[in-house]
Amino acid sequence: MPRLYVVATPIGNLDDLTPRMRWALESASLIAAEDTRVTQKLLTVMDISRPLISNHQHNEETRAPRIIERMIAENIDVAVTCDAGTPGISDPGMELVSAAWQAGIEVISVSGPSAVITTLSAAGFDAREFAFFGFLPRENGDLRKKLHAIAHGPRVAVAYESPHRIVNLVEQIAREIPGARVCVCCDLTKKFEKIERGLAGAVLECLKANPNVEKGEYCVAIELPEIEEDEAPAVQMSPRHMVMDALLEGMSMRDAVKCATQQGASRQDAYAASLEIKRWLESQLEE
Repeated sequence: MPRLYVVATPIGNLDDLTPRMRWALESASLIAAEDTRVTQKLLTVMDISRPLISNHQHNEETRAPRIIERMIAENIDVAVTCDAGTPGISDPGMELVSAAWQAGIEVISVSGPSAVITTLSAAGFDAREFAFFGFLPRENGDLRKKLHAIAHGPRVAVAYESPHRIVNLVEQIAREIPGARVCVCCDLTKKFEKIERGLAGAVLECLKANPNVEKGEYCVAIELPEIEEDEAPAVQMSPRHMVMDALLEGMSMRDAVKCATQQGASRQDAYAASLEIKRWLESQLEE
């Protein structure tokens, strides 16, 4: 029975190559690569010669069944790789692996580098539970909605970001999730690796001061602010009380609404509560 090797590859440092990666690539009769040119360079370094076939986000849905058919017809083993990191983790590979399972083909995972896990290990956040979001939305409106979802999920989240949008992302995190900490990793394992960690606002200033901030590949971990047990709102607390409490602590009305949504109130209810409080305050001033 043919086997499909899911082979992770270095995310920047070739010293991360392992004997097991070599074994898997040498065992395969064919390598399904995200970009055949990138994988060919890696094979050349490893002194391995194998035929390559492209398997990327634009063709994997139709390419995967054909690869499976060939594996069965010719009884050959295949290795699937992406340009860097682990296939299927915000990279091609999922369709081919899923098709292999459906065809009864043995799937062998060859573990290795992952920017997600490397970022978490460098962050020092409590990642016993975390969510991975791949690349976040480009438009600020959609990005804010996603950050709102992140604020109501596991305490730690991880995402990729392009160098041209990294400053905006951290700025939006500081604005939408007050008190959040971030760990911004650039070019992990590479020569010019750089990691900034701290409150989102402080990291934002570091990024703005970096003249090379728009160069490299970024992975970001977000840690939500911790809510102490004795500070947690009562289940029965109304959105109006949540907003009012935040105002009494010195927050602006806008931040008070955000605070209420982070405590479980819907955005609509929190906004309605803010309007009610505004009307009440205005009536008091008129008297």
